[in-house]
Amino acid sequence: MTVGSFQFELMYQIPFLLNIKAYLSKPTPMLLFFCTSFLIYSCVVPPKIEKKVQPPKIRVGILEARNKVVFKVTGKARYYSQDGSFALRGIQGGIWQVDAINARPAKFTYRLSLGTTKDRFAAERRVRFAANKGLSARIQKFDIDTDSSPIPYVKCTVYRIILNKEFASVSAAKVYQKRIIVKIDTEVVEEVLEEAQGTLRFTNLQNKYSFDSKKSIRMSATEIQIPDVEIGTGFHWASNESRIYGSSLEFLLDKYGLISVINELPIEEYLKGVVPSEMPPGFPLEALKAQAIAARVEALSKKGLRHPTEPFDLCDDVHCQVFSGKTKQAKTTDEAVESTHGILMVYRNKLAEAFYAGVCGGHTENNDNVWIMEPLPYCRGILDSGNRSRTKLGSSLQVEKKLKKWIDSNPDVYCNTIRKKVSSSLDYGKKYFRWKFEYNRKALEKIIHHKTGEDFGVLIDLIPLKRGISGRLIELEIVGSKKRFMISRELVIRQALSESTLYSACFYIKKEGRRKNLPKKFILKGAGWGHGVGMCQIGAAVMADARRKYNEILKHYYKGIILEKIY
Repeated sequence: MTVGSFQFELMYQIPFLLNIKAYLSKPTPMLLFFCTSFLIYSCVVPPKIEKKVQPPKIRVGILEARNKVVFKVTGKARYYSQDGSFALRGIQGGIWQVDAINARPAKFTYRLSLGTTKDRFAAERRVRFAANKGLSARIQKFDIDTDSSPIPYVKCTVYRIILNKEFASVSAAKVYQKRIIVKIDTEVVEEVLEEAQGTLRFTNLQNKYSFDSKKSIRMSATEIQIPDVEIGTGFHWASNESRIYGSSLEFLLDKYGLISVINELPIEEYLKGVVPSEMPPGFPLEALKAQAIAARVEALSKKGLRHPTEPFDLCDDVHCQVFSGKTKQAKTTDEAVESTHGILMVYRNKLAEAFYAGVCGGHTENNDNVWIMEPLPYCRGILDSGNRSRTKLGSSLQVEKKLKKWIDSNPDVYCNTIRKKVSSSLDYGKKYFRWKFEYNRKALEKIIHHKTGEDFGVLIDLIPLKRGISGRLIELEIVGSKKRFMISRELVIRQALSESTLYSACFYIKKEGRRKNLPKKFILKGAGWGHGVGMCQIGAAVMADARRKYNEILKHYYKGIILEKIY
């Protein structure tokens, strides 16, 4: 019985107690009535017992849109049909291949989305904002599958705000998107008009045994190895690696008529595959604990939000959180997960969102300057320093002259490992704290043209239009001999100026040399790695190295949150 329920029941028992005291000196039928009532209530009516909250499961998309999938099973495996019946059981492991046969993709229509949220009022505000810009929008509602014991603070409905205008192709949607970019920021989304069709064929490559299924197939085994999982797609560390998974894998025909694979597992096991993928196991334990809590909060707050129309809750890459299955599990990261079991970050009776990035560069960023979403009070950009006597930068990094001085300086902030003596596991942060990229003008022209699809002619200039509180670019103008156009959003800018993705959008631009009145070279000098919102991972590690506890670390980066053990 909780304290609250005890107080509630005591309210009803106090009248009985007072009446008993009043009539003790006068044995009457009334005394007998109250005594009997009290005994019946206390002994016959059982106290209310609150149902224990169970940790939920997470469905992680680990492969998408594959022509074929090869996997290796160690030990015995069981294969289940969609209805739960056995397709195969007791089958020894081996190397298997899954192919999509006689498949055709779904038919789509395309729209522009103004973002997704779990807050109905925020969705309605976004619709009104669009209307004020002369654009007609509406709300799409998606209900997330929940466990029989839902977790407090976790909302189970997602609202996507879309413009009513419909497009037959992605290219047509993008043309309109560029026309309205000065009014509102959007992203292209697809809607399925007609489902994909096809058959999954499973073949054992060693004995050639095979079976077919028109429905999804779920398999369970102690260990399943997939040799070519894509990681870091679109970033400078992009590659393929072999990964090991446990629990349950589901193979299904996706909307493109290709194969997708989903790993379903309890959230605490999921976190053991996330923490060592997002933070090196050699980091101080208190930093790993902070990372475990942040990853737990991100999983629950983003469940269904990032992929509302997909058959999984989260993907396994940077877009959601990097999840590598059992491949990178380590003793220290397992301990970080287990010692913070069920702890969440809560802000004003709501589950917080726990964005985090590699190196903030000395100042974190406001969440609404990076994504299409409402401003969060606990995700405001802050100076990454514990020195209270240091003058706050305020909005000065939004001014070009002051930003240049900041990037060229060596500030005393947590993530600056250049001027601190820290453990060797943090050394890689030096590469990202301050950096420089140099481009030949023609090379940069090709990159921008390839990434944006814009035919702007000869590159003349790059002009910063708007910066966030950390100095990160939010709007950038590309000036060409044929046309000039604007790029908006932090990640889009980073992708447009690099063959992969720039370390961060916190940079200033220098031009060197002139030939035929055109710059010969563009130099980008920058700070940080990642979007910069929420916890700075290197900063957290430096704080932990200085004997700060995980709760202190989290409360530094997420102002006003409280930590609560939910399960």
